[in-house]
Amino acid sequence: MTKPKVSILIMTYNQDAYLAKAIQSALAQTYENIEILISNNGSTDNTSKIVESFLPNKKIIFQNYPTNESATLRQNQALDAATGDFISWLYGDDYYLDQKVAVQMRAFDTLDQSYGVVYGPGYIHHISTDEKVLSSCMNYSGDCLHIFLSRWLKDGSINPISPLVRSKCYDNCRPDNSISPSEAEVLYLQLAVSYKFLYLEEPLVVMAEHESNLGKQIELNLLTHEKSILNLLQRNKLSKKTQHLVHAHLCEIKIIASWHCFRTNRNIPWAKSLLKDAFTANSLSCIKNKYFSLSLVMFLSPEKIRNWINNILPKVKV
Repeated sequence: MTKPKVSILIMTYNQDAYLAKAIQSALAQTYENIEILISNNGSTDNTSKIVESFLPNKKIIFQNYPTNESATLRQNQALDAATGDFISWLYGDDYYLDQKVAVQMRAFDTLDQSYGVVYGPGYIHHISTDEKVLSSCMNYSGDCLHIFLSRWLKDGSINPISPLVRSKCYDNCRPDNSISPSEAEVLYLQLAVSYKFLYLEEPLVVMAEHESNLGKQIELNLLTHEKSILNLLQRNKLSKKTQHLVHAHLCEIKIIASWHCFRTNRNIPWAKSLLKDAFTANSLSCIKNKYFSLSLVMFLSPEKIRNWINNILPKVKV
């Protein structure tokens, strides 16, 4: 009996320094029935040449786009072209451990159709020091939407390349082409509205930490996150309790972003506006949040006092 096919979708843009390792990690999967679709979003480096060196392998499909468009558009085009029963995302600067797909497919063999996602933790590879550390992430199973919303950032988030997802889950839950660069982890909140999740403790993926990471663009990422969360409200008929959790979640994200800006001494006017927005939208959630109180101290302090506070507190990565 043929095992279900898994589509590994590698999304890349100007990541030629890391891309070969990402492709090799997909090809090295111990689970055999896979296809590897590589989407080049108009890269201007050596991405095309690197992918072409792998093209004799019949498992690889190359979508080589001449222009750079929104990452969500490219994600949807990749989903349209994928023929697998399961989907696994991979970015061009990250990589899988060899058993990633096999371990997750064994887990799916034990689950009924109400489970749409198997996920877990991963390592962060700090390129500058060549150090690998286990990254914090959510670790819940079952109906997870409420716990994801309430514990987001407290426990970490969802490693974006860890999940293996049934293809059918994307039938009514596609990335939004109007959102750029990408909905990333928030897309899994959308999936949690309709499907159960299973958490596996074994780390199966590695994400690279380097100066070009999109994750460092805190302002852009917050705007993307906010749009995605508002989409979640618009796309789904949610209970009042869930709606409350969604608004509280969005409030908390703004508070954390504000605190990060104060601590790194970046974009202070924006940090102040975030704090005002959060309090206006959900004052009760703000009062309960310790980072709101800490950010409020920074908000009310002159620059010299903020600098003094930052100097005596542990250094925060920009």
